[in-house]
Amino acid sequence: MGTTRWIGAVLAAALTAAGLALGGSPAAAAATPCAKANDTDTAIPDPGTVDSPITLSGCATTASAISSVEVHIVHTYRGDLVVTLVAPDGSTYVLANRQGGSADNIDQTFTVNLSAENPNGTWKLRVQDAAAADSGFINTWRIDAAYAPAGCVGTNGTDAVIPDPGSVESAVTLAGCPAGNASNASQVEVHIVHTYRGDLVVTLVAPDGSTYILANRQGGSADNIDQTFTVNLSAEARNGVWKLRVQDAASSDSGYLNSWSITI
Repeated sequence: MGTTRWIGAVLAAALTAAGLALGGSPAAAAATPCAKANDTDTAIPDPGTVDSPITLSGCATTASAISSVEVHIVHTYRGDLVVTLVAPDGSTYVLANRQGGSADNIDQTFTVNLSAENPNGTWKLRVQDAAAADSGFINTWRIDAAYAPAGCVGTNGTDAVIPDPGSVESAVTLAGCPAGNASNASQVEVHIVHTYRGDLVVTLVAPDGSTYILANRQGGSADNIDQTFTVNLSAEARNGVWKLRVQDAASSDSGYLNSWSITI
C-alpha cells in the first residue's frame, strides 16, 4: 500500500487546455496512452463508497508533477463527499474532503503531483458519501497523467498577510518568455489560508493593468482557497509584472496568501 498524499483543491474555472472544458464531458478530449476518461455513470451509496476505474497502458513516461484529474459528480450536497484518486500501487491523493457545503455537484479539474507514480495500471476515483440524506452519482472523470502545459512559469511563495478588511498584492515577474501573447488556457494556481473564503475577491492583474477576476466571494464559510484557475490571457503579452490581488471584503475572519504561480 502506498502513502497518502493530501492535495488541497477547490472549485476551478474552466480548463480548456488539452481540449478540456469544465462542465463538459472529459470523454470529448482526445485520448492518449497517458490520458483516458470513464464516462459510465456510477451511483454513490448514501452513505457509502464507490470506485470508478481507468486503466492506462503504453505510457512511456513517468507520471507528471502537474497531472490533471477532471471530475464531474452529480450530487445534491457536495459537502458530504470525500473524493480520492487511488494510484495503481494503492497510494491515495485526496482531491476534495467535504468541501463546498450545501452546493450541488462537483465539476472541477484538480492538479496533482503524481511524479512518484508509474502511470501504467488501473487508477480509481474513489468517492465516499460521508453523510446520509443527499445522494448522487459519478457522471464522468478523466485522468491525464502526462499533462504538461507549455509556456512560461513564475511563482511567488512569500506569505502576504491579507488586511481584514482590505487588499494585498503579490507580484510575479516573467521575462524571457517566447514572443507573442499568452495562452488562452493560461493557469493561475492559488493557495490562500483564510477562515472564511466567502469574504475573498481574488483578481489577476496583467502587466498592462487589465484585471481578471478568478473568485468573487465564493465558497461561503469554507476555509482556504487551494485552486488552479484557467484563464484566457490571449490578449496579453507574456513578459512583465503580473500581480495577484486578494481583497478581504468583510471583517472578522482573516488569513494570508501562502503562494501562487502563473503558467502562460
